[in-house]
Amino acid sequence: MLRNTVAVLLTIILLSAEIAKGAGDPKNIAGYGKTTWGMTPNEVVNAEAPRAEKLENPEKFETGLGMVKINAIQIGIKKFNATFLFDETRQKLYQVNLKCVEEKNASENAATFSTLKKLLTEKYGPPSYKEDSQVVFWELPKTTINLRHAHIPGMITRVIVIYKPTTSIENAAKDL
Repeated sequence: MLRNTVAVLLTIILLSAEIAKGAGDPKNIAGYGKTTWGMTPNEVVNAEAPRAEKLENPEKFETGLGMVKINAIQIGIKKFNATFLFDETRQKLYQVNLKCVEEKNASENAATFSTLKKLLTEKYGPPSYKEDSQVVFWELPKTTINLRHAHIPGMITRVIVIYKPTTSIENAAKDL
């Protein structure tokens, strides 16, 4: 009987160690920063306090509402604003957009894109997908990270990072 008890305790200890190891794995993220998919706007503000602020006038996006924002997040040598998007009806977090604050010109943004790609690769490993030199993404178990350099000569140049659940937005919104 003592032998069985020791075996059970050893199994529990080993499983706990594996769970703890997985929780610390950078590829095991289920949101952005200190947030997780499905949080309400108030939960996001509390999780990211004191940096996050709930917007009095939410930003309307094609896929939902930007209801919480963090300004001037330092990533590498650039600053980004994070907008937390929520499902309009259930108000659950399903996407986070990071947009570079300084959008001076295409060559500078190409360098920012390259730096972010290097930083994300160091943290999460090689990207899951690359499309030319302007779109890269990492499909992790719970979160997909999409890095883009949107560039239309003479019109727009912008670096954006999008974090969203690995499942599709429609399925993620239903699951939350």
